[in-house]
Formats: sequence, structure tokens, C-alpha cells
Amino acid sequence: MGAMARLAHRTAMAAVLADVTDGTCSVLEHAYLARVERAHGLPRGLRQVESRDGRGRRMFRDVVYGGQRPPWRQIVELDGRLGHDSAAARDRDLERDLDAALGDTATVRLGYGQVLDRPCSTAAKVARVLQLRGWSGQPTTCPDCRSEDRKRSERLG
Repeated sequence: MGAMARLAHRTAMAAVLADVTDGTCSVLEHAYLARVERAHGLPRGLRQVESRDGRGRRMFRDVVYGGQRPPWRQIVELDGRLGHDSAAARDRDLERDLDAALGDTATVRLGYGQVLDRPCSTAAKVARVLQLRGWSGQPTTCPDCRSEDRKRSERLG
């Protein structure tokens, strides 16, 4: 990119590549980083954290809020279709969550609806979970927060 004098969408492409470098591996993971975590001032999670399951097999956690002091011990798994499309895959995920709980680490699983359709309410809920686990910060509002509140009010009548 640096060698190209003219490149459409250079800024956007550079931002996506930076996010990939930071550990986002899917559209859903990128959307969580941009639309939930960053847009709402949540603490920066560690991405693609290597871990071991109950049998000692290597795995990677999507987002871990745990490197802070004190450690918050909170995992956010972002479940898109890839790798989550069978009963065996779902069972494997649930087993991983149970193993994490044995180590006093909670897991929250989010999908496309929470991240793409309701990022503002998801951010508020994740912020509250982190606060319950020791985060002293406060989430911020983004320009879309008012829009999401308005849509929710219209649905409720």
C-alpha cells in the first residue's frame, strides 16, 4: 500500500489491516472491535489469546479481558457461522466455557445480532459485566446510541 501513489479507500484499508494485525480474524470480530469495544470506550481486550482446553489441547480465545490489574477474567467469544455450525462444534464451545468457569473466568458468547444489529445495547451490557468483574470505567455513547434508543422506543410503542 505504501508503494502505491493512488489507492482508493487507503485509510479504510489501512485501518482494517491494523485490526487484523491486532488479532481480528473475521468480519464479526472486526465489527465487535469497531462497533462495540472502541465505539463505546470499553477497555481494550486481548485478541486470539492462546489457551488450553480441559484436555490440554491448544485453542484461541477471541477476546480476553484479563491482562489488567486486577485481572477481570472475562472472555468474549464471537460466534459466527464458521466453526459454530454443528451440534459437535456447539458442544465443544460449551465445554470450553465450562472449563473456563472452573478457572473462575466467565464467558459471554455473542453473535451477529448482538454485534451488528444492537452494538450499543451490547456494549452497555458488556460494560456492566466488566464492571461486575472489577472494571472501574464507564462506557461512552456513540452517535448510533441515540438511534438505537429511538428504534427501541418505537418498537415499544
